[in-house]
Amino acid sequence: MAKQKIIIIDNERDFSDANKAALEQAGFEVFVTPDGKSGMDMIKALNPAITIINAMLPDINGFTLCRNLKENDKYAAMPVIIVSSMGTAEPGGYIEHISREHKADAFFEKPVNASDLIAKISVLISSAGPKFKESRAKSKILLVDDDPDFLDATRQILLAHKYDVVTANNGEEGIAKAKIESPDLIILDVIMPGKDGFTTCYELRKFPQTRPIPIIMLTAVGQQLSKPEYGQEIAIDHLADDYIDKPVEMQVLLKKIEKHLLFR
Repeated sequence: MAKQKIIIIDNERDFSDANKAALEQAGFEVFVTPDGKSGMDMIKALNPAITIINAMLPDINGFTLCRNLKENDKYAAMPVIIVSSMGTAEPGGYIEHISREHKADAFFEKPVNASDLIAKISVLISSAGPKFKESRAKSKILLVDDDPDFLDATRQILLAHKYDVVTANNGEEGIAKAKIESPDLIILDVIMPGKDGFTTCYELRKFPQTRPIPIIMLTAVGQQLSKPEYGQEIAIDHLADDYIDKPVEMQVLLKKIEKHLLFR
């Protein structure tokens, strides 16, 4: 039987090392990272059974990270424990109150008793159960492009990176599928027959169910303009979230996808 994964997001090395050892001895598989950005990447990659977050991190406070996780349907059922050395050990103190308000499932003041931590983890994992497993669906990407070769190649790369992929060949089909499929992100070409990508993007922002979806525009239109940067300006004016010139470097595209899906 596979070990249950725990992620510790904490830049205090002594705490991380000591509790990693205790949790591994208790039979868990433990991963440690020192900041919120790498912690979120690790959560997406590993789908842990539980996450332990320090209240004070170098890039984002742990309260905000916890709240963002809890407001994300994919991670809302994952138990989160916040730990802190900012307050007092008195139960029900101000820092614990902030943790609860940011939807943490439990709070521990440092130094943490490893036995108490393990006991709380066991209770939280048991109570989360199937609900958390069901919530960890793959992110769905809608890819809209009239070039069949680009469409197929990009689809295969996204599938290899564990995304669900829906495709459309033009703007009208893209809008229709965005409404039906409710993707987590849309990748949209500009130059297409019929409705161009700029117009498609602008129209997607008019519908309540598609308005919040991040849109990355891909195009070679900059090569046809006297100033290539105008392509990006037009995309932003039409309410795109991001823009990449063709030919597309896939590593750049994948990084932008991760950025826009981070707290989706």
